[in-house]
This record gives sequence, C-alpha cells and structure tokens, in this order.
Amino acid sequence: MRKESHIFDLLKHWASLSDPEIKHLASAENISVLEEIVDLLGDPLVQYNIHDDNFVKVVRDMRNLYTVGSRALGAAIIEASDWVDKGQTGKAIDIYKGFLESCASKFYRKIAQSQLNKLQNLESGDSRT
Repeated sequence: MRKESHIFDLLKHWASLSDPEIKHLASAENISVLEEIVDLLGDPLVQYNIHDDNFVKVVRDMRNLYTVGSRALGAAIIEASDWVDKGQTGKAIDIYKGFLESCASKFYRKIAQSQLNKLQNLESGDSRT
C-alpha cells in the first residue's frame, strides 16, 4: 500500500480536475490507487467495482467522503479536547466512542481509536501514550 498522505494528495488533485480530465486518467494503475482509497475511506458494506465508466463518480464520491470524514473527525477531536481541558476525560472518551459508532471509514476510525486509546490510558493512570 502506498503512503496514505500520497494517495490522498492524488485524490485531491484528481477531484480538482474536470470530469473529462478525470475520465482520461482511468488506467489500471490509477484504478488500483483508487481501490486503495476506497479501502481506506469507503464503507466496507458498500461494494465498489471500479472501472473506466465509474472512475469519475468514485473519485468524486471518495473526495466527498474524505472531506466529510475530515470535518467530522476534526469536530470530534476539538470537542473531546475541550472536555479533557475541563477535566472530563470520560466525556471525551464518549465523544470518540460516538464517532466510532457513526463512522464506517477505516482511515478515520483508526485515528479516532488511537485517540480513544490514549484517553483510556490517561483515565486509567497509564502514562504510556
């Protein structure tokens, strides 16, 4: 698998192009990259069969999921941080648990789970975070 930051940079670039320009990019190599993106961002219950005819739609869908996921995770991080600052680690933990319940994206779930683990370790007195 390629570095996540690299493939998301590609996704951002592709999404900035016109539909005909994106369609022109549909190749075996780029479909493989898009499959990696779908694996990270997509709902595992949704089956994407990526091919030349739906390449543009999948690029647009994944860019939307990337944007929505980034905003949702950002909001959860800010809210949880505010609770930690107020000494309410339990409420911060609940924020991440709620995010994990509502998020299907492997990429964002991994980040949220890492933050949740740190808070749970903090709450239990384990400083190995």
